Amino acid sequence: MRHADDPTDTRIRTHGRVATTLALLGDRQLGELLDAAGGSGPVAAGIGGRAGAVEVDGTRVFVKRVPLTDLELEPAHVRSTANLFELPGFYQYGIGSTGFGAWRELAAHTLTTHWVLDGAYEGFPLMHHWRVLPDTPPTGFMDEFGGVDGAVAHWDGHPAVRRRLEALAGASHSLVLFLEHLPHTLADWLHDHPDRTGAPQLWAAEELARGTRFMNERGFLHFDAHFRNVLTDGRLIAFADFGLALAERFDLTPAEHRFLADHRGYDRHYTAAHLLQHHLLDRYRGERERTDFLRAWLAGHRPATVPGPAATLLDRHAPTAMALDGFHRRLLGESKLTPYPRAELERAATDRRAVRP
Repeated sequence: MRHADDPTDTRIRTHGRVATTLALLGDRQLGELLDAAGGSGPVAAGIGGRAGAVEVDGTRVFVKRVPLTDLELEPAHVRSTANLFELPGFYQYGIGSTGFGAWRELAAHTLTTHWVLDGAYEGFPLMHHWRVLPDTPPTGFMDEFGGVDGAVAHWDGHPAVRRRLEALAGASHSLVLFLEHLPHTLADWLHDHPDRTGAPQLWAAEELARGTRFMNERGFLHFDAHFRNVLTDGRLIAFADFGLALAERFDLTPAEHRFLADHRGYDRHYTAAHLLQHHLLDRYRGERERTDFLRAWLAGHRPATVPGPAATLLDRHAPTAMALDGFHRRLLGESKLTPYPRAELERAATDRRAVRP
């Protein structure tokens, strides 16, 4: 039972107020609210949609517009969590994927919001409301690959990826998600709290492990939990942006069920490795490449300048970071069909022999 002053209770009360206000707005009124907020511009635009913020009853609300393709809007497909474009399993990896569809993202937010409301786990932003609204087709969302052709080539020329991207380019509606606003990404928060001891990173690692364990136990995988998709207020760490989420409660093919089972620990390994590679090592590695520093650490070369909390994280996660880095390099440089090294990662997560003093 939560105490009366529990921060989650305050979040839930605010959610109830904001959700009611948004639900009572017609499509025209909601569109006017979004247009009025357009002066401040979207805070982000990328392959997963456009994002911004609005004020609702004095509460800041994060807004994400996820393109809805004509295929997803067909009557037989509305709210479907099936793999409508028949995309390959490797499209789940967060290396330039646009995701498997807006309805899966909505379903993921529905699941996570109810986990917060039910008191099961507090580490997700609440979804206050959602609506399908007319929109202009997205532009420039594949510019980092040089356009659709370049993006398809990046995904080994898979025809289903082309169908997905061309459908997105013609999308005339958006799924608009109204989400609880948290002030910082975890990436920014860690950058703004420099501490050479590694104490903030150790706190983050423990919270990330708790969150990924919760999701894992419920057959829910994020698949893109880099730290710009993880939010914080300095007390709470919340997993957000579910464009690549996969859940056993979705309408999955047998192949997708096998893929999910094989990747059950992916988020746990990914967040631990990402923390080391992008938010810890640069403080201690000097001129060495990250992988060179990790390799030396695993060989027993432990600089005295690395303080206790940081050393603890390196001891725990250096083997995992090396194993996952190798997989991602093969995935990007050799073939998208590179097998996921599940057994190697599980061994790395429990192997401490290489990092004993």
